[in-house]
Amino acid sequence: MRRHRVSAGAVLLALVAVLAASWAAGQQQAEKLAEGPGANLVLAKCSLCHELGHITRIRQTREDWADTVKLMIRRGAPVSPAEETVLVEYLTKYYGR
Repeated sequence: MRRHRVSAGAVLLALVAVLAASWAAGQQQAEKLAEGPGANLVLAKCSLCHELGHITRIRQTREDWADTVKLMIRRGAPVSPAEETVLVEYLTKYYGR
């Protein structure tokens, strides 16, 4: 039978990777959106590419949120015109200036 040797560095690297992944998953779960009409849509559409913390810490005007949502749509976010309106309303109400 042939034995494989694993270096201490490889074990440490694997441990760090597992701990980092666990921490990131916990952070994502810890962040929550304000409850309200549109929260589920923000979760479904915006969190495809962004962590919730990125969304919740930004404070923008209605115009800024509208511009941001339009930019994300131009970059490929799968958002219909009706959903765009809901997203902008929600983001402005709960994360506006």
